[in-house]
Amino acid sequence: MRRLIGLAACLALVLPATATAATVRVTGEKIDGLGEAIIAAEPGDTILIPAGEYLLTEGDVLEEKDLTLRGAGESQTTVVPSGGGDALNDPGVRTLALSIGAPLKPPEDVAADVADPEESASIDPKARIIALIATLGIFGLVLELVRRRRLVERYALLWMSAAVAMLVLSIWTGALDIIANLMGIAEPANAIFSLAFGVAFLLLLNFSVVSSRLSEESKVLAQEVARLEQELRLERSLRGGEGIGFSKPPGGSAGAEDSQDEPPVRAE
Repeated sequence: MRRLIGLAACLALVLPATATAATVRVTGEKIDGLGEAIIAAEPGDTILIPAGEYLLTEGDVLEEKDLTLRGAGESQTTVVPSGGGDALNDPGVRTLALSIGAPLKPPEDVAADVADPEESASIDPKARIIALIATLGIFGLVLELVRRRRLVERYALLWMSAAVAMLVLSIWTGALDIIANLMGIAEPANAIFSLAFGVAFLLLLNFSVVSSRLSEESKVLAQEVARLEQELRLERSLRGGEGIGFSKPPGGSAGAEDSQDEPPVRAE
């Protein structure tokens, strides 16, 4: 009796595990049909692949679910892996009654990008032309403002130096690539515009400092003018002038009129 109970318990544990495994048949196209079946399958299922050549995609899902690929025969069903065929080498993945073709290689343009990342990250000619036109425009604008005497020479030198630096970087892309690598920017075109924004920020900060200093100096100058004006009014009031105001009376100063009203001193 105990043996029957133990056998029944073992069958109860084994039967659910075997019942969960199902069979999924590939019914789609040969390019993406196998990949769709891998996605639709549950862990531990068996995928039946008809005769023909099928492309193996979704290799990561195949490894996670530990599926079994069963073909119609080694000479009838062929599975062509994509991405190197690493999924078929997984210990949990089994292949039965099928042949494995040569893994597909990536396209030549993709391989060239992977082989030479520096060449793919070179600055685009259109972006180079835009940067060149922008720097030349800034350079010409600064010269015109200096010619019209609307820009002080020391500030003109700052703007011209920045324009020359941007012009050199837009032409000599080798230095721009080095700067982009140091800044951690993948696209050199973004590096040149980041540098332009940085230079503009420094110039605006410099102008803000100069403007603050001029504002403080103007305040001190206004206070000094007010003090001198008060002293001048006090001096005029002491001399018998108008007391307030700055205009001189016609015919001379107030001191001259006072000297004329006084009787002449006779010398004895």
